[in-house]
Amino acid sequence: MILQKFPFMKTNKKGSLKYFVYVVLTRRILLVTLLFSLVLSAIVHISVNNDLYDRVFITAHNRFETLRARTNEYREKEGVSLQQAMDQAISALSLIQYDKSIGIFVYYQINSLNEGTLIDRYDDNYPDIDRIKRYIADTQFQFSKDGSTLQEIVKLDGYSYVHLVMPLYNKTGNLIGHLRTMFSLTQSTMDQLKGEVYATIFYAVLIVILTTAILYPVIVNLTRKLAAFSIDLLDSNIETLRVLGNAIAKRDSDTNSHNYRVTIIAVRLAEKVNLPSQQIESLIKGAFLHDVGKIGISDNILLKPGKLTESEFALMKTHVEKGLEIISRSKWLSDAKDVVGGHHEKYDGSGYPHGLRSDQIPINARIFAISDVFDALTSRRPYKKAFTFEETMKIVMEKSGTHFDPELIDHFKLISAKLYQELINKDDEALRKILHGIIQKYFSTGIDSLSY
Repeated sequence: MILQKFPFMKTNKKGSLKYFVYVVLTRRILLVTLLFSLVLSAIVHISVNNDLYDRVFITAHNRFETLRARTNEYREKEGVSLQQAMDQAISALSLIQYDKSIGIFVYYQINSLNEGTLIDRYDDNYPDIDRIKRYIADTQFQFSKDGSTLQEIVKLDGYSYVHLVMPLYNKTGNLIGHLRTMFSLTQSTMDQLKGEVYATIFYAVLIVILTTAILYPVIVNLTRKLAAFSIDLLDSNIETLRVLGNAIAKRDSDTNSHNYRVTIIAVRLAEKVNLPSQQIESLIKGAFLHDVGKIGISDNILLKPGKLTESEFALMKTHVEKGLEIISRSKWLSDAKDVVGGHHEKYDGSGYPHGLRSDQIPINARIFAISDVFDALTSRRPYKKAFTFEETMKIVMEKSGTHFDPELIDHFKLISAKLYQELINKDDEALRKILHGIIQKYFSTGIDSLSY
C-alpha cells in the first residue's frame, strides 16, 4: 500500500548531462555528420560530374569541330557534293584519330534545311552499334532553324554517349543544315570518371569525419570543465546550506547535533518508503533549513525558558512564513518549501500555519515531522532530560493518526530501534561524517550528477 502511495522512481539517467554528452550528443553529431556527408557527397558528385562531363564535351566538341571543318574544306572544292565532302572528312579524321581510349564517333548524320537528311551513317565496326541504331530509330529529333547547338550525355544500357548537334554554314555564313553525331565514351573513360568522382567524395567525407573526430573530444573536454565548475558551485551551495542550518540550530539549541540527527532520521525513513532520490535531495535541504525563519524571532521569545504566552506563541508560529520568504529568494533552495512550510502541520489538521490534514501535507513534511519529534524527545535539552527509546516510541505511537501519518509510523517502527542505536551518544563530528556520506550519495559529484 505504501509503495503505491510513494512509488519508487529511479533517477532518470536519460536526463543526465553525461547521458546527453555520451549518447544524445554523439547520436546528433553522427546524424549531422551523416547528413552533411550525404549533402556534401551530392554536391561534390554533381560538381565533379559537371566538370568531368565538361571535359568530355570539350574533347568530343573538338573532334566534332575538326570533322565539320574538314567537311567544309572538302565541300569548297569544285564539283564535290556535301556527301562526298563528308565521306572525305570522315576518312581524313580516321587517319588522324585522336586517343581512342577516350572514345570514338559511331554515328554521323547531315541534315539539310531544304533537303532533309543527306547522310545517315553508322560505324558498323563498333560492337554495340545496334544499340545506337535503336536509339536513333526510337528518337524523334527536330533540328532547330536558329543555329543553336546541342550537347548531352545519353545513357543506353549502362553505357554513356555524347550526343552532339552543331550547325553547318555556307561560304556566305548562312545556315544550311546540321551535323549530328554520337560519340561513344570507352569503359575505361567512364571508369576513370567514376573513380575521380568517388575519390573526391571519399576525401570530402573523410574531411567531415576527421573534423568531427577532432571536435568531439573538444566538446567532451569543455563539458567536463563545465561539470567541474557546476560541481564546485554545488559544493559551495551545500556548504552554505550546512553552515546556515547549523547557525540556526546553534541559536535555538546551542548545538549542531539536532540538525544532523533530524536530517539523518528523515533520510532513513524516506529511503524506507522508497522516496525518489530527487525528493530526498529536497528533504535534506528542508531538514537543514526547517527553522530558518527563527532568524526573525526575537531572543526573548525564542530563548524563553518557560511556556510561551498565547501572543508569544502566535509570534513564534510566524517563523514558518518567514522561513518560506527567506528560501523563496534562492532558486536552489526553493524545493525545501515542503518541509519549511509544512513541518508543523499535523495529520489530523490541528497544526499550523494552514491546518492541512492527511495527504494535503507534503510527504517530505510528514516524514520530517516524525524525525523532528523523535529527535527532540530522545535528546537532552536545557529545559528537559532525554527520554528513553521506549518512552519516545510510546509517545510517537500515541500520536499516530493525529500528529503523524499512521502509514509512515508503521514503517518508522521497523527502523527506529536501529536508528536510535546508530545515533545515540554520537558527537557532532561522528554525526557530521554520517551526514557527509548521505550528502555524497544524493548530491553526488561528477558529470553523472548534472542534468540538462
